[in-house]
Amino acid sequence: MASNQDKDGIDIVFGAGGGKGPGEIGAYKALLELGVPIGKITGVSVGNLIAVMATNGMSPDEMAEETLRGLRQRNDLGLLIKTFTPSDLISLLIGGPIDMTVPMREMVERLGLKPNKQLQIVACDIFSKEPFLFAGEDYDLAKAMTASCALPTVLRPVWYNGPNQSGDSRPRLLVDGAVYHYNPVDFSREPAIVFSFKAATEQPRSEDVKTPLDLYFHWREMYMPIAGHRRYVDPVKNVVVEIGLPNVAGLNFTASLNNFDAMVEEGYQTTLKVVGEAIKAGRVPSNKVAAVK
Repeated sequence: MASNQDKDGIDIVFGAGGGKGPGEIGAYKALLELGVPIGKITGVSVGNLIAVMATNGMSPDEMAEETLRGLRQRNDLGLLIKTFTPSDLISLLIGGPIDMTVPMREMVERLGLKPNKQLQIVACDIFSKEPFLFAGEDYDLAKAMTASCALPTVLRPVWYNGPNQSGDSRPRLLVDGAVYHYNPVDFSREPAIVFSFKAATEQPRSEDVKTPLDLYFHWREMYMPIAGHRRYVDPVKNVVVEIGLPNVAGLNFTASLNNFDAMVEEGYQTTLKVVGEAIKAGRVPSNKVAAVK
């Protein structure tokens, strides 16, 4: 007899990882090939971008094309100038001058992306350190995407007055959901499939360091991460898939672009193995009788 989890699909969590996001594109491709019925998809930080694209019906190839487009636009001076919008002093002190709402809104409008019942986006209230969940179909998607990615000291946070899950509408200053947790399972049914990026543990290749900032952000991830180290998810209650190349840091976008295909492939192969084994063990449902040979 099928369980509710089998009938409704298994929930997915796409975790935080910055420029390591291409790995989750490969992971999503593997889930589709394995015939995993998917329930709600929760995304945090870069994982929210993958979740938004997936729940809006984009294929892995389309997701890869859009992600590459974003990585290549990073050095677009015209786009950078557009991100210098007016700001209050608190937001500037916490996040700096770069407002990612501008490129996020452009992405939402160009691709026709919409909030939907399958999608959940996690940000963090910088003052209370509590998670804030965007869910349902009635919120500003571009603002939610921006908030979930707004890493303190790197990107400007987002003021938000909308209600949380309990209906509280007090003003909040929202930052990257990874400040709360890299892989929050709070809003998913267990067992969920949780994609967690490994922290960089090896030095970058010389060709992946174009500026001192590349090296700075790589070393920060290795020794003093900006968003902290809250990554643990109970592997007994959930299916945890750890992905990521050991020599690529999330904020070294030079390495992200150079290693794009390798990250997609590593996420794909790792997911095929881990989730395939979970299907065999009966922990994950599959719509394919012979999903795993």
